Amino acid sequence: MAERRRPLSGIVLLFVLVIGLPAHGAEPENPTWTPVPPSVLTLDLEECIGLALQKQPALAAHRASLGAAEDARRALANLCIPNFLSRELPIRRHQSALGVTAASAAVDQAERETIYAVTRAYFTVLYARQQEQVARGVVDRLSTVNEIAGRMLKEGARDVTATDVDRTAIYQDLAEARRIQAAKGVERGLASLKEAIGLPPGCTIQVPPGKLPEPNVRPCRPEIVAWALARRGELIQAGVFTEITCLEIEAQATSAHVRVETFAIGADIHAQQVPQEHRNAEFRPGAVPPEMPAQLAGSRAERVEHAKTLSARAGAVADKARNLIVLEAEDAFLRWEEATAQAAVTLRAATRGDTMADGVRKDFVGGQKVRVEDVMNAQVLAAQARSQYHEYLYHQILALADLERVTGGGFCAGLAGPPRPPK
Repeated sequence: MAERRRPLSGIVLLFVLVIGLPAHGAEPENPTWTPVPPSVLTLDLEECIGLALQKQPALAAHRASLGAAEDARRALANLCIPNFLSRELPIRRHQSALGVTAASAAVDQAERETIYAVTRAYFTVLYARQQEQVARGVVDRLSTVNEIAGRMLKEGARDVTATDVDRTAIYQDLAEARRIQAAKGVERGLASLKEAIGLPPGCTIQVPPGKLPEPNVRPCRPEIVAWALARRGELIQAGVFTEITCLEIEAQATSAHVRVETFAIGADIHAQQVPQEHRNAEFRPGAVPPEMPAQLAGSRAERVEHAKTLSARAGAVADKARNLIVLEAEDAFLRWEEATAQAAVTLRAATRGDTMADGVRKDFVGGQKVRVEDVMNAQVLAAQARSQYHEYLYHQILALADLERVTGGGFCAGLAGPPRPPK
């Protein structure tokens, strides 16, 4: 504990006041105070992940829980009590060791969740930037079309009306509204990225310029499911809990007392948040929470039977967790498959739209006989196609990042290299 700072004595305080204040009528040496600008960090994805693994408070909490579980295991191991005096002590030591395994799985799971949160926020920033660029390009092109159409209207051109000029101005304002939305999306993405890393409020973060990658990796559905079942921290924890409850049956059989404490007396089995069921527009099944009272009461046979019932329930909880993990893995794979197909189709549409819009705009600017409405429609349609492509590409990247998360790192999408600390 830090030593409490002593208050200043009256003489010292007076000395500080006299030295710190200017003389009467004199000007201070620094008449204006310039605040220190907040620190700005420009980090790539690997640096963001490396910093998050050091700074994220959620990870620190899980690591502290792991340390507490190891402390409890050591405390039981260091008890110098003969087994014939405490027949349940070897069982409690075994349960405590399994608790360390569960806490370690929770740390691994928290790391995967942190990496996913950072990756999602990082690519959200890049996605919003590209959408802003598309909207800004539409605003600039429609501004040019509006100026030319207005000039042609003043010159008495037959093919241009006041409605055409007004229509281009309306489309230009709508595109500007989209640009503002995308610009704020960049700021929200940076705020989410800062929280995912665990940076303090006074720190400002930036992402270097870049575009969304176009991944060509192709995951395999059976492998995704197999990795998820083998590596997910939730399933490891559920299996450990089942094994601990099985040992509780043996522990209850070692005592003839009317009341016997269970392993839950020294652990918060409800500390792990359980996903809740959702029945809104998108249904999502929920998990079953673990259950174990702090003590069991009754005769030896009654307590053992109660422990067997709770052990059977723990097995059902593990089965439910396994089914939910399989569902999550398959859902992530299908979302990747859907977004990949949509990105391929919209890329073709965006390429054709850009070619069409450039040709129509060049003809219009060059004085060819092109209607203003055709120019506007071509520009808006091309921008919509390009924006849709960016959106589906963004969903494809997020699905790949989610596949890395649901497989516990078994699947690698190649979105980022090894984590490294910032320079």
